[in-house]
Amino acid sequence: MAKLRSDQEWLEIFKKYESSTLTQREFCQKNKISSSTFFMKRRLLKCSGESDQSGFVRAEITEHSRYQVINPVAANMTLMFNNVELSIPQGTPTSYLAELIGALSS
Repeated sequence: MAKLRSDQEWLEIFKKYESSTLTQREFCQKNKISSSTFFMKRRLLKCSGESDQSGFVRAEITEHSRYQVINPVAANMTLMFNNVELSIPQGTPTSYLAELIGALSS
């Protein structure tokens, strides 16, 4: 039978997980926690604002103004490779990107 835990207990579990070097699956197996429950509770508590590590802040619009972009800024490209995310300006030469990918592959 599943163990009922309070939100505070779950937050403590999440802190332990985040300070561990284990994957989510390994952590759940070691602590006899259902992976799906762990994921669901973590998502619910972070979305409800009970965790101070959610990465979101409350924003309010205080003034409306109109503006026109004269020189739009080109967006960066994002390269994800082996769990590394790299932001690269558009227009970067393809030869450089090929060399970079080759170096990351080594």
